[in-house]
Amino acid sequence: MKYKSLGITVLLTAFAGSALAQTHVSGTCKSGKADSTTQSIEVGDQPSHMLVLQKTTCNWSVPFEMAGLKSTTATIAEAVDVTGAKFADRGYVVISMENGDKVHGRFQGMSSVKEGATGEGTWSYTGGTGKLKGVKGKGTWKSSGTPDSGEFQVEGDYSLPEPGGTAKK
Repeated sequence: MKYKSLGITVLLTAFAGSALAQTHVSGTCKSGKADSTTQSIEVGDQPSHMLVLQKTTCNWSVPFEMAGLKSTTATIAEAVDVTGAKFADRGYVVISMENGDKVHGRFQGMSSVKEGATGEGTWSYTGGTGKLKGVKGKGTWKSSGTPDSGEFQVEGDYSLPEPGGTAKK
């Protein structure tokens, strides 16, 4: 059984911005069904308990901007612990920017499909390329949708190292 975690991303999904002189960012990413790389394993300790590994791509309907660059897509790889209608989400995201630079992050949170599909959690940057090399920051995400599609709203703060220097705290 395939489950689409609404807390993905961070997330995605969720990494719409966090850097040094602390610049605030926010954005909205929309995703569809998980890619064909979804794997589900029944745990067997209770009904409806399973572990799911999946990879998903989302498109930024409201891109966030970092260092003058706008986000275009986010690729999310996550592990989801599903117990009935509740999901514990944990994973990683790679966000592509319009010039090809990338920002990397990790996320965690909780989602539920009980009384509407919703989720929330936190994320942090783990690195970046090009103009986003050395990025630091963190933020929050919220999700809504169905098991087959979702919308993720992310916000946070980021900072980048000064040219020829190291990141400010």
